[in-house]
Amino acid sequence: MTCKLQFYTTMRLIRIQYLLLTTASILFASCEDVVNLPIDSTPELFVFSNFSDQNNLDVYVYKTTSVFSKDTTEYIKDAIVKVYADGELIEELKLVNPPGDAPPFYATSNLSPVFDKEYTIEVKIEGHETITAKNSIPTPVNLEDSSFKPQFSQGTDEDLVVNFATSVSLRDPAGVENFYHIKFYQELIPYFLQTPNDTVFGDTILVYPSIVKKVNENSPANNYSSDQSYLLKDTNFDGQYITVDFTGQYTFNPKQTKAGRFLIELRTVSKAYYLFYTGDEGDVLFNNIDNGVGNFAGFTSKVNSFKLTD
Repeated sequence: MTCKLQFYTTMRLIRIQYLLLTTASILFASCEDVVNLPIDSTPELFVFSNFSDQNNLDVYVYKTTSVFSKDTTEYIKDAIVKVYADGELIEELKLVNPPGDAPPFYATSNLSPVFDKEYTIEVKIEGHETITAKNSIPTPVNLEDSSFKPQFSQGTDEDLVVNFATSVSLRDPAGVENFYHIKFYQELIPYFLQTPNDTVFGDTILVYPSIVKKVNENSPANNYSSDQSYLLKDTNFDGQYITVDFTGQYTFNPKQTKAGRFLIELRTVSKAYYLFYTGDEGDVLFNNIDNGVGNFAGFTSKVNSFKLTD
């Protein structure tokens, strides 16, 4: 059964990880512009937001002297961030300061983005030109079918190794340029025994597999190794029903965490999103942010879930 995502607090943390990984190691991407930056450049303003119809629109704003450095990131907390649709102001975003080491971001409180509507963000920072970006959420494509077959073996120490075979099927709409992102997660619930008869459970977390490989090397899926997910462009399967098969592996300690559902997510993504995650490494940045660098891109999401064991 296809279900909507119900774990966006955790997904926000995952997007934060994307943000930090991107700052350190990959290129930003968008539909049109190409910006050449040296590795050690003067400070650049970065704006990042991947938004969907199932969550608030969050915007991260930060400054760094090098796109390959984790140590020089400075998050901007005094920006004025607004979102527009059809030329009309929808909302001014509020600054959110999460607990712990998570970076601050700007969030909507009333906006529920809808697909096929173009949104514009405007970011004003004193001493800088106004930053703008435009994008939309594409019409969702259903996750037609999927499978998950796990096998278990003992790993090192107390870890359990889960080797799995999985497949994802979709029916691509004909005559439209479509882009997809296939992602895999395992729910884990930390726990400990407070007394022999009293178990205390923590919040559910999502972990990526350590390995995911496509079975057919000629498959149109392209690996995004940072979280072992796959991106697809429908150039060679426009209007077709396709199935992509994968094998993968992850480990966990059953004495410390209880396994929840295994989740397969199919995202229908905008071109700006696709190019962001498939950018080539180097000193060339693909960019859809005016007067800044970064990525503003929409997606929709469909999820199938499976029990790890019966």
